[in-house]
Amino acid sequence: MEMIKQHILPQLNSFTNEALISINNIFSEIQNESKTEFTEIICYIEHLLNLSFLSTNQGLTSLHIHIENEFDDTQKLLIGEFLSIKLFKYYYSIDNKLDETNLSLADFITQIEFKINSLEIRCPDGASGKNGGNRIWKNWVKEKKENRILLEFYKALNKNSSLKPKSIFNLQKNFCSSLSQKFEFRPYTKSVDNNRESYNLVNATKTLNEIDEINNQLIDELDSIILFDCERKRIMTNFSFEEINKWNKDYDTRFTKYLIVTFGKNFSSINHTRNKLELIRERFKIPTNTTYTIAKSEIDFLLKRKENGQLSLEFVGYESSSFWDTFVLETSIRELYELRSVKLMNIYAICYTDEIKNYIIDELFSEKESSELISSTTKLAIFELRDEDIEVLKAALSNTLDIIINSGIKSNVSDSLSNNPAIVLDEAIFRNQNLLSKVRNCLGFTKTTKFKTWADLTNSDLKDLVILSYRDQGRYPNYYYPSLLELDLDSECIARAILPSFLFKQYYSWSKYNLCKEYHKLLTHPIREQHFEWNTLKNKIQELKPEQKLNIDWNLENEYSNSDQRESYKIKLKGQRVRTAYGSDLFIISVDAKTVYKVVKIDYLLSLDNEDKVFIQNLDEIQQNINIYDKIVDKKQQETELEVIRKQFNLGDETAGRLWKVLLKNLAGVQGEDQLYSELKKYFQGKGIKIVSQFHFKNSWINPQSESIAPLSKRVFIELCEYLKIPKIYFIIIQRIRNSSKQSSRQSTRQMNQLLKDLFNDGCFDNDGNPKEIINNRLDYYKANHPLDDLGIDENCLADNLATLVELIKPELKPGELESIEKTNNE
Repeated sequence: MEMIKQHILPQLNSFTNEALISINNIFSEIQNESKTEFTEIICYIEHLLNLSFLSTNQGLTSLHIHIENEFDDTQKLLIGEFLSIKLFKYYYSIDNKLDETNLSLADFITQIEFKINSLEIRCPDGASGKNGGNRIWKNWVKEKKENRILLEFYKALNKNSSLKPKSIFNLQKNFCSSLSQKFEFRPYTKSVDNNRESYNLVNATKTLNEIDEINNQLIDELDSIILFDCERKRIMTNFSFEEINKWNKDYDTRFTKYLIVTFGKNFSSINHTRNKLELIRERFKIPTNTTYTIAKSEIDFLLKRKENGQLSLEFVGYESSSFWDTFVLETSIRELYELRSVKLMNIYAICYTDEIKNYIIDELFSEKESSELISSTTKLAIFELRDEDIEVLKAALSNTLDIIINSGIKSNVSDSLSNNPAIVLDEAIFRNQNLLSKVRNCLGFTKTTKFKTWADLTNSDLKDLVILSYRDQGRYPNYYYPSLLELDLDSECIARAILPSFLFKQYYSWSKYNLCKEYHKLLTHPIREQHFEWNTLKNKIQELKPEQKLNIDWNLENEYSNSDQRESYKIKLKGQRVRTAYGSDLFIISVDAKTVYKVVKIDYLLSLDNEDKVFIQNLDEIQQNINIYDKIVDKKQQETELEVIRKQFNLGDETAGRLWKVLLKNLAGVQGEDQLYSELKKYFQGKGIKIVSQFHFKNSWINPQSESIAPLSKRVFIELCEYLKIPKIYFIIIQRIRNSSKQSSRQSTRQMNQLLKDLFNDGCFDNDGNPKEIINNRLDYYKANHPLDDLGIDENCLADNLATLVELIKPELKPGELESIEKTNNE
């Protein structure tokens, strides 16, 4: 981001200065206290309008100006005033003057002159000018003054000017009122039903059809559509670019200009900007490459604000480690991603002593059933490894931790603590009291009050920081803020990050490259390309791209991250308590009548018109309320299928989860445990996979009383079923049972939610929808885009299973009326 800022700012002054002269006649008409401070911002917008919006292009020209900061009402009103005066003067300058005097204008001037004369001739009853005048006197003086201003405004115009409305200025109601008051006696704008004459109409409540019904001659003369800070109003979708084009095509209107102006928030992040721009594109159907984003850094520069504090980043030690590379390779082979996730890497990064090292090794590889560092799923997966595989992993990690201890990083951290700074740690470390106490003792602290998490850096006034954990922006929709690359620091703040180089430098380099590349893309516009050497910047960013590919799985990173690290929101439904939701959550939404349902992300909810009555329900609640996997299948059919398998193998009344274990135990009884283990080991090796340790084989696989339903590895279980010659339907049944017994699994919940999302958005739950017909028309899509085996859905009966799923979910649709939604932290 700093690279983009340093590229843009040197060219920004010359760009805005080109408009300084042209705004003088507009600036003199603006009556706003902020106008001097905002001179350069106005120049910036002026130049953008002249280059794009007001250029003589064919067809309907679109420009979306997004100002990345939030402005207060006074500042927005200033920009609204500027746009109104700018457009009025523009249309006045190109007005095809009438061949004769505009009689309507002449009559109106005569009326004003008559009213002024009437006011001058007779002072109203009860008026007194004594001691400055009473209220009646002051109102009389004010009315005379206002009418003189109005008369002066119209008499300054060419008497042959048509003054026919050329633009519709769409606004929020309160802003429409403010702007109308501002121009009541200087009619740079007027409302649709006002009898004064102006090139600009202001509107907050009417559609084009409704304006046409009031006066169809207005529509025929209009040239431009402006939407100013009103994108959340549902009525404004009637002014979409697509709709205006349709008016031109179907009703012979002559719209040639389309402008949207939007604003960001007080904070600025790439995720918020991206969400806002995508929302505008989707809602108003504007063409690509027509959005011009004025970056926060540009606004800060033009308003001469203090620069934010800068983060000093120190990567300690070697940039690579063979021990770490070995550990990553071994965890990849064994599908133990959590052990090399960023969460665990942050734990490894603060391994400053042998005590911390021994704690980490013990929590990961001891025979304890639970761990303070990893999930139960990963712990069980480690149990399923062979003893020699566990030793390989343990040795690689132990050597890695020794590298960190011997790197001198602890000394660097200790040297940075002289000013008693706040210390930022990952949430997983902060919540682990055993680990936190060891880090605290290692660094010489007696209390933990100085330790903070990333969430504490939001709107923080901290003046001294040392960051000992890594965090980048992630990848949409699992986005993290603040992070090392997006950190809003006080201008006086001293901040350092100290991290092991071989763990995080490559991650940081990729994240910096991706962030710059994405931000460059968001800022790209033909004007940038022509005036800001945009291709040169693109080449500079490309030079940041690391040579080595990053080995990361963003879905699994989200799986293992603490939810508190993600964007969180407080949602209040009518008659219900406030609940927490996250940026990646999915919501069922219906507007007003609850006849049509869609599934959307939370940023869509944030964009909704406050006046709309909206009903929502978190999609996760469906799976919390009912056991989908247990009900999606016909139990009688499943039992019939199991009975076939039981008879095939003479297994009596064994339950589904015990069948494969009983078969293995029977084989072990015939061949012997060691012989069966050796034979299976050889069989799996031939398939390119490894068998579990003999200890786990004995205690779980050939023990029908063990708790595990099936091996964690899908491939291992499929091959095991093949070895035992069990039909594939058994694997599907076991997946159903496993899913139904672990409803809290994020993986299974996410997969089911994606399937439900498609069913909702395809119309299967709408009142007038025909689920069976819709599903049959989309069968190929569902097969191609969803892991049906993992969900326990038989592909051969897919249509029936999905129709059953829809009928199962419908009674659980209980969306509540949305009262409020509020961002709580992290951004």
